[in-house]
Order: sequence, then structure tokens, then C-alpha cells
Amino acid sequence: MEPQNKPERNKSIRRFSALFIGGILLVAIPLYLTMRLPGRENRLTSEELQNLQAQLDFQRDYFALRMDSVKHLLDSYDTDGIDIDKLNADIGFLLSEMENSIAEDTSWRFNMYENIIDTYLSVKKTHNSLKEVSAELAKCRSGLRSSRARRPSDSLDPE
Repeated sequence: MEPQNKPERNKSIRRFSALFIGGILLVAIPLYLTMRLPGRENRLTSEELQNLQAQLDFQRDYFALRMDSVKHLLDSYDTDGIDIDKLNADIGFLLSEMENSIAEDTSWRFNMYENIIDTYLSVKKTHNSLKEVSAELAKCRSGLRSSRARRPSDSLDPE
């Protein structure tokens, strides 16, 4: 004996099975993607962190040390008996080394590094100009002293 509503029953069972599988997929797919997303985010965040750490290491271990060396050399301009040409060569070498070491990109860091190097170059030029002007001033002062010493005394008595 076969039931009379067999086609309707089979149709209902197929419809129920499709809705049941659809409902399970509706829950399972977002759950699966949600489980995978943190792994992907962690990988991207880890790569970004490594990039930032490399930039920080460059700043700390290379650029900051060169900046301190240039600052120390610039401070030694005021020392008596210093060889200015050697000092200028050392400063120029360090600044060119710093400029060659920075990666050229469009970020604010590149502009910051360039501004720091330009500032040090400006300070170097100012120190050189100051030394030249000081030397000229000393020469003028000695000339003034020698001309005062040669000049007869200014007196109102005609002799």
C-alpha cells in the first residue's frame, strides 16, 4: 500500500531539507568567515608592526646616532685650535651619509629627515660664516689698534 499523497510529501521533505540546509549555511558561512578574519587581521597588523619597528630601529640605531655625532661636531666649532677644514669634511661626510640612508618616499618621515639634514647644513654654513666674520673682525681690530698707535696724539696745542 502506497500513500496517496506521496508526491506532496516528497515535495514538502525536499523543501524542508533545502530550507534547513540554507538556514545552516546562513549561520555557518558568517561563522566561518568570522573565525578566519582575526587571523588575517593579525597577519596584516603583524606586518605593519614589523614595518614600524624597522623604521623605529633605523631612527634609533642609525639616524639618531648620526644626528648626535653631527651635533657634537657642530658644537666643537667653538673650540680653539680646531682644524675647520677637517671638521667641515667630517660634518659633510656624516650629512651625506645620512641623506643617502633615508628611503625616498612620500611620507612625512622623509620630509622630516630632509628638514633635519637641511637644518644641520644651514647651521654648518652659519658656523663657517661666523668664523670668517670673526677672523675679519679680528683683522680689522688689529688694524685699528695699529693705526691708533701710529697716529700722533690729538692735542689742541699746535707744536
